[in-house]
Amino acid sequence: MDSPANTPDIYAEVIIDSFASLHGGRKRSSALLYFANLGAQYRFDSGLSLQGELWLTDNQSISDVVGDEQGVSNIEASEAGVHIGTLALGYATSSFSALVGVYDINYHFDVLESANLFVHSAFGMGSVFGISGPNGPSTYPQPGLTAKFGYHRGNHSMQFALADGEPGDPLFYYHTAAQEEKRINLLVVTEYAYETAQHKLLAGWWGYNDDSVVLQNAGASRGKNTGLYLRIEHRFAAGSAEHQLTVFGRAGVGASKFNFFDEFYSVGLQASGKLWGFGDEKFGLAIAHARTSDVRSPEYGSDETALELTYSASFDNGLAVQPSLQWIGSPGAAREAKDAVILGVRFSGRFD
Repeated sequence: MDSPANTPDIYAEVIIDSFASLHGGRKRSSALLYFANLGAQYRFDSGLSLQGELWLTDNQSISDVVGDEQGVSNIEASEAGVHIGTLALGYATSSFSALVGVYDINYHFDVLESANLFVHSAFGMGSVFGISGPNGPSTYPQPGLTAKFGYHRGNHSMQFALADGEPGDPLFYYHTAAQEEKRINLLVVTEYAYETAQHKLLAGWWGYNDDSVVLQNAGASRGKNTGLYLRIEHRFAAGSAEHQLTVFGRAGVGASKFNFFDEFYSVGLQASGKLWGFGDEKFGLAIAHARTSDVRSPEYGSDETALELTYSASFDNGLAVQPSLQWIGSPGAAREAKDAVILGVRFSGRFD
């Protein structure tokens, strides 16, 4: 339900993930992760808006148990505590938008709603882009200062962002120095989108200006760390008013000498509606494949693959339950790694 004009939109979200490693990986064990978000947004009649979010994260890890690189859970974070997730000033008209402040660029770039169903991190921002840069791009769990500008006309839109290329301070997210003195590491992202009632196409480019951080054995740091991605989504015409089937895909590449993974591909499907009679239901099956860089260290294998089967049931009170079964092939792209099987369940609640 939309809030009345000139009143703040206040919301809260809690997510709890419980995982058990059933086979393979580093060891058979379990992990419990949590995330909480308290946010508010106020829109002025002039088109201005103020946005703020506080994040509560923990430092538990299922990926330490599995040994994977892409991330079994998209709420896993290295820092425990309360952080500024969003603090931004926005402006929007019918065709132009701007947003300046601290926020997660994955809220706006390289994102498809259908792929966001999945618990595994690779189905959010693709793994090449998602773990690029010294500390990752300006996204969860370390967003940085970012300025985004967008233009929309008809089915077409373009957006551009300039962000901190090395976010890292756990409280204020101020810029931290790159490896070379007196250098500022900036991340630039631009994206074109075409969208209709049934189709969505995203084409993006990203790049860092700092060329000082290269992989081991990659040689001199000539060139820049850049990459491309392409995402597509197709919603089939509903067979009935209660069911919807959506398929999606993604491909991405990045500079080999700067990125652990330099190629990434994913495909998946989501079925939604009243499937078995348990509230608002969604079923998903997807696979993500990341190829390690050609200049990787000799001990690494050629790729890591993640397959996820998941089902989510959401209820009118804002609560949701989502079991997830994942298979991770070659965790961490390690040559001797055993394929892992992980069973998990996500409990979440959103309150507006």
